[in-house]
Amino acid sequence: MVWATKRIKYCSILLLVILAVGCLAGVAYIAATTLMPYHLEYIGMSSADIQNFNPKLRNLIVGLIKMVGVYALLFHLSGIIITLIPFRQAERWAWITLFTLGLFDFITMLAATFYVGAWIKWGILVLAALFLVAMLVPVRDFFHKR
Repeated sequence: MVWATKRIKYCSILLLVILAVGCLAGVAYIAATTLMPYHLEYIGMSSADIQNFNPKLRNLIVGLIKMVGVYALLFHLSGIIITLIPFRQAERWAWITLFTLGLFDFITMLAATFYVGAWIKWGILVLAALFLVAMLVPVRDFFHKR
């Protein structure tokens, strides 16, 4: 593997850590058997309350949570593959792809968590800041004149 610069090397490691956290979140959502604590806090009901109100509603919500988990896992695994190969080789398209997908990912997650007031938003905000560092520090390595 050819390293373009040390900046790309270190920033790719940071990206891999961020993407691994995303994979873990996806696995947690896939493994969920009930709503997440911040979901329950937002709606002001317990899982038992939802089960008693309408068992099918609870099953639907848990199914949707699992679907989001599958999306998150595959999304972040794709990011890992792009980071490991073309990003580390300073391929411009890899930077553009990761930056665009990362912005989409973090903007949607932050919008949702700030809307519901979930405590998890602070962790996502830290990851978003680290993502920006990992993407902006090596930007000149991707966009210099070749």
